[in-house]
Amino acid sequence: MSKVMRGRYLAAVALMAVSVTACGSEHDGGAPPAKATGGQDTERNARVLSQRQLEDAVVDAHDLPGVQVEEIGMGTGGVGNGVVHAARRTDTAPSSCAPVSAAVDGASGYAPTGSVQRTAGRKGHSAILTLVSYRPADSAHVISELRTALKSCKGYTAGPLKTAYEDVEATDAPPRGDDRVAFRLNLILEPDEDALPDEGVLKTPVSVIALRHGSTLATYQMISDSPEKPPSIPTDLIDAQSKVLDAAARTR
Repeated sequence: MSKVMRGRYLAAVALMAVSVTACGSEHDGGAPPAKATGGQDTERNARVLSQRQLEDAVVDAHDLPGVQVEEIGMGTGGVGNGVVHAARRTDTAPSSCAPVSAAVDGASGYAPTGSVQRTAGRKGHSAILTLVSYRPADSAHVISELRTALKSCKGYTAGPLKTAYEDVEATDAPPRGDDRVAFRLNLILEPDEDALPDEGVLKTPVSVIALRHGSTLATYQMISDSPEKPPSIPTDLIDAQSKVLDAAARTR
């Protein structure tokens, strides 16, 4: 890979790491929420974790020896805590891909009651981890709407920079949580003025897994360390974080 291509790849990594969804206060238009996939009584009675409980539920070295967890930004005023907002459908074109676009950032079209965002994993193999609490009914809608969107969404542009994504494809999600969706896609970077003649569009693979634990959604997002292959989100991270969230959901 040339120095220019490497620079473009690193730019893609930076773009994904600092991506923050647009603000909103409630489910933002579009089709009526899909019927929840799980048992309605279970969803209605699910425990809603507070902001403090979410922060305490982030996986640590006790749960996964050797894990490294870092805030993205500084505290509740930065990107580290409490900054996931309801994403606006109008920020994504076509709007039918809005649930997919929001999920890449760990968000949805519904207003959360609390959120935490971290980088987590072992050295050199980390994912962006987002934990979001919702009202019980909303948490089920997030997963069902994402699953529906993945049936037709193949590509989209999002945000003020009209960042492009292509080759959206649903994948198998790990058997964790009460409901789950996984997908992959490519972040598209057009060549800049310094690119060599044979250096065209750069497609950077991204993987996303969304797991619902009661009324809490855990989203794992990872960009590939190579433009040629999809990233593999660490299974030990998913297993450890899932155990913590399952325990938190059961505690009263």
